[in-house]
Amino acid sequence: MQAVKILGTGHALPATRVTAADLDLKLGLAPGTSLAVNGVEVRAFASDGEVASCLAGEALGKALAAAELGVGDLDALIFASVMSEQPMPSTAVTILRRLGGTSAATTCYDVNASCLGFLRGCETAADGIAAGRWRHAGVVAADLASRGLDWSDLETATLFGDGAGAVVLSAAGPAKDSYFIGSRSLTLCDGFDLCRLRAGGSLYNLHAPPPMPRDAFFHMDGPGLLRLSLAAFPAFLASCLALAEGRVGIVVPHQASHSGLKLLRRLLSSRGRIDVVDILAQYGNQVAASLPTALDVAVRSGRIQRGDTVLLIGTSAGVTMAGLALRY
Repeated sequence: MQAVKILGTGHALPATRVTAADLDLKLGLAPGTSLAVNGVEVRAFASDGEVASCLAGEALGKALAAAELGVGDLDALIFASVMSEQPMPSTAVTILRRLGGTSAATTCYDVNASCLGFLRGCETAADGIAAGRWRHAGVVAADLASRGLDWSDLETATLFGDGAGAVVLSAAGPAKDSYFIGSRSLTLCDGFDLCRLRAGGSLYNLHAPPPMPRDAFFHMDGPGLLRLSLAAFPAFLASCLALAEGRVGIVVPHQASHSGLKLLRRLLSSRGRIDVVDILAQYGNQVAASLPTALDVAVRSGRIQRGDTVLLIGTSAGVTMAGLALRY
């Protein structure tokens, strides 16, 4: 148990909303095709002028407002994303600059754990707060998945959306009515090739082009991921629920896919009434931003209230599974 609490949450979307019917027109598909593939009715795509730090700054600003804090109160700012805005300086520094922060005491850095980057950021921030290094920390995730989609691959082109989500964490008060209970993690390297974006790093780049142009786009083997999840996820989910000793009342999952959310609900069906936050149809899979966005939607709608025991859980490329139990 860590005496760390969530003070505020927030999320942000690009202005452009794209419906399944819009995608059908864009991709030259028969009406209803995009919706049938992944069940995503609408998602947001960033315009040419929108970058990750724009959305991240807006989301973190909302979380700070909910926490009744300013950017100058942050001792740390951790940014999570599959792809930072640029290799350097870190996107976290760019976000701090956008929000008007000038404090040299604010620690800023980026993390990349694909879809689980937000959870990794929260764990790291919680460790720093529990150790007494920081009082307040902002963790924000943003991904512009639309910039890396292969439009000829309907499995991915119809699934993803852009967005950002954030939380502000703080040391819990003396009452310790809100706190992080614990976390679990599992990495299955056999799934290394099931989700990948091969170009853009030191392997393939402008000096060393990839062997195939499509290597510059995101690729996902959905059926392979589902098979791996069916083998490993049930036991992993049980271990995460055990952290809270059967007190979890609501699960906020990474919005991976319709089949993944269906599997989660089926596994939870034998454990009593546990609510599952499912925003996939209205947001799509927002990669690292999915978890904090779903969390903020649930908090602002009243589905999650103070005192609730919550499990944040998901899977990511690698393949890695992670879960974080907390008393909100």
